Amino acid sequence: MPKYPMIRPIVVGVFPDFEVSLFLYQRRQGQKADFPILMYVVELEDGKKIVVDTGPCGPEDPSARHHMPIRRTPEMEPRAALENLGVRPEDVETVVLTHLHWDHASNCKLFPNATFFVQKAELQCSLAPNPVQNGQYEVGIPRHMPPWMDAFPQMQPIEGDLHDLARGVHLIGLPGHTPGSMGVLVETRKGVHLIPGDHIPLMANWEGDQKLKHIPGSIHINLDDYHRSFLKIEKVADVILPSHDFITVRYPCYPVME
Repeated sequence: MPKYPMIRPIVVGVFPDFEVSLFLYQRRQGQKADFPILMYVVELEDGKKIVVDTGPCGPEDPSARHHMPIRRTPEMEPRAALENLGVRPEDVETVVLTHLHWDHASNCKLFPNATFFVQKAELQCSLAPNPVQNGQYEVGIPRHMPPWMDAFPQMQPIEGDLHDLARGVHLIGLPGHTPGSMGVLVETRKGVHLIPGDHIPLMANWEGDQKLKHIPGSIHINLDDYHRSFLKIEKVADVILPSHDFITVRYPCYPVME
């Protein structure tokens, strides 16, 4: 049992041949690459686990026809990936959804005994988003229920920041990618680590380039909010764990103890 919170990122799918510029605002247009889809397990001092995001449905699920394809091996199936870490989904009491896009908020039914924390603004938006983002939330599709709705009776809406969801674990609002995007701050033995959701899909978003200190994603709802959220992160986080970057899974556990 750890004496401080630890974070374990796990790959639950891969976007194959994904358009890079969708993650990097107007950069590298026409370039394709594979990107992971991640969930995170935060292990607390008392041994309890917090799951952050629940990943996409698999290629065989009926929802798959409503969004871009993913690649998934048996080991990447969410239940298998969690159980490989010794986590039984039925034992999880807390799930944080950084936002409700389909690749982050499907598979909620795996956690029948959990409370799901989500931003109130995100929940409101997901029910009636700008039509441009209907596909991201899987709404407005006749005779189709968005997978995130499986957790609707278990959702605990919050507004803004929430200090001490658990000891050393805090939720912070990071609007921009969506109205209710949020991140998870984890106070570890080696600094404050941020699980940023899709506010920072790639490390390149955070590191920026010669034009911008930080680069927003092309999929966003408000660039002004996006910029303010970057400034907020600068003040509170030491280590960034991007949501769709293989760099995040180069280590099986954070903090990295060398």
